[in-house]
Amino acid sequence: MATTIVHAADIHLETAFTELRGGARRRASLADAFVRIVDLALERRADALTLGGDLYEAERAGPQTARFVFEQLARFGGPVFIAPGNHDPYSARALYARDDLPPNVHVFAEPAWSAYPLAGEVTVYGFGHAPAEPGRPFAGARFDRGGVRLALVHGSDEDRCPPGKRATAPFRVDEIRASGATCALSGHYHGGAIVDDGGTPRLAYPGSPEPIKFGERGAHGALVVTIEGGRVAIESVELARTRLIDLDVALADAASEHAVLAALEEALMPYGRDDYLRLRLQGTIARGTRVDRDLIADRFGDALGALDVLDTTIAADYAAIAHEPNVRGRAVADLLKLAEAGNDDARAALRYAVAAFDGADPAP
Repeated sequence: MATTIVHAADIHLETAFTELRGGARRRASLADAFVRIVDLALERRADALTLGGDLYEAERAGPQTARFVFEQLARFGGPVFIAPGNHDPYSARALYARDDLPPNVHVFAEPAWSAYPLAGEVTVYGFGHAPAEPGRPFAGARFDRGGVRLALVHGSDEDRCPPGKRATAPFRVDEIRASGATCALSGHYHGGAIVDDGGTPRLAYPGSPEPIKFGERGAHGALVVTIEGGRVAIESVELARTRLIDLDVALADAASEHAVLAALEEALMPYGRDDYLRLRLQGTIARGTRVDRDLIADRFGDALGALDVLDTTIAADYAAIAHEPNVRGRAVADLLKLAEAGNDDARAALRYAVAAFDGADPAP
């Protein structure tokens, strides 16, 4: 008979989103995502729910957070296993240490492995973070129980550490294999990934159920882990409702505020209330063209989750530049002559040339 586990991590409840407007809505979306995780576990009739750390932000979580989390875990009803992470480490003051923790919840409170038999021949091994950095969780670890051995941990696969991401509780896939673990269910990386090792999933990150920072890659959701006949199969289920988007819009030769707004209306048409955008305006515009960032945010922001506008456009008067007695003037004069004769490539090249001479990134 198959055993089903829903695995999630990095919900980051109570995160304060300060880099962009709309932070309160994004914070509320994290709680909505946690509800969807429990819904998924119930829909799939999961035998257990595992949480790989960073369920909440310890410095901002309080009694309200505890009530909400405990209500959801009790709603699931089945066994819940939690391996605290670096943002929600176990301590005497942690929410996990409260005496009203639901009885179906088991927290791995030590930075050392402990085993919990689940069902049939499945054993969940857990490793929890304390406030101090826990070191390498799989160094010297040995999992020797029979059957399928699942290692629940919050840590960094060193071979896949994203740029700028701090390694915490680091490990490698070969260490997981050497420990005897059938598969490690982890947290810490916000972009989900399943790492295959010799035809079997050896390591899996669900990703945060909602994106936390701009630039995150990979899935955002939860994993459905199915164990049958000693084999592990993992399905990634996308749960995210919000999107964090860096959008570049080239205002090619815009000569009026109306042209600027028309270009933005077209560029922003695909986005809605669940989209949080950092908009960068690029390209060469006619000198004197008004680019009013406050107007842009006011006109388009209400239809979006949030809109932040950065103006990197370059104002240029091609005719005036063409009369300059220098290399830039000669280059622009030659291109302008071709453009006025109907050469579209030359018209585009004008923007590149002026941007390049100004030392800017010549956006298309």
